[in-house]
Amino acid sequence: MCRHENPRIFCPALFIAKRYAQAQKMRSKREKYKSWIIFGSGFLTLLLMSLFPVDGGGVSLIFVLSVPILIALSIILALIYKWRAKKIETRWKRNVLFTSSTLLVLFLTFYFFPCSESDSPCPCKIVAESVKVANNFEDVTYNDLFLKKKKSNYPLIIAAQKKFKSQTPNDIYYISYFPSETYLAEKEYAIYNSNGLLKSNNSNLSIQPIKNNLIQYTEIFKGDTISFKGTTEGFVKMENEFQNYNDNGYGYIDWNKSFPKHELSIRKEVENDITENYYFYKLYYWLL
Repeated sequence: MCRHENPRIFCPALFIAKRYAQAQKMRSKREKYKSWIIFGSGFLTLLLMSLFPVDGGGVSLIFVLSVPILIALSIILALIYKWRAKKIETRWKRNVLFTSSTLLVLFLTFYFFPCSESDSPCPCKIVAESVKVANNFEDVTYNDLFLKKKKSNYPLIIAAQKKFKSQTPNDIYYISYFPSETYLAEKEYAIYNSNGLLKSNNSNLSIQPIKNNLIQYTEIFKGDTISFKGTTEGFVKMENEFQNYNDNGYGYIDWNKSFPKHELSIRKEVENDITENYYFYKLYYWLL
């Protein structure tokens, strides 16, 4: 044993004891952080909800089932890790326990996250598709601005908004033709206001100014004459022109008109709703 009271005299035993005490203290802090990491992973679903779009009733499913289950599981695993880490001396064994606990919560988080092949890709697929679009940014066209706003099209729409940000239309109206017997659109295109001029990406659509500052739109489609009117600034409520008009007060407006073989649907949406609602696409736009 060293009995030197002078701190300048080296004492191996005292040095080792101090080093061991420091190592134990650092280990205790490190293990404490790991417990909190396991616990925090249970809240990842809430973060994913603000980053990525969720399909239809998926939000209710998340709050009723996924979030409570995952938070409860993360609490249990964090307590188990905290209890076992004190008894496990071997570092690699503690790391295995920590890694397996965290990966289990992460796996269940992505597994339970509501997805659908139709119109709500999973987060990993969204990221992969976004990277693919970014790598082919030169292939993005102006017409991609007018793609139907379904979630699988979001990466391409955002890329087009970034590439043509100086040419983005003031207003976009999404037009759909639905056959009378089904709810699947047979044709979709857009009418947009570009610097005060109304244009369309549908080359078969006739756009003719008429009296009273109105515009006449006409297209012959599968034996049906699709004809409807709007103003020189876009579409407004016109009781004698459209059978149905719906404005939800948040920037989403629908017009409907019936024809012998088809139902016409015109929809106005909030132009920047994708980047405003989902932080992932806001970051994606900035990175492009």
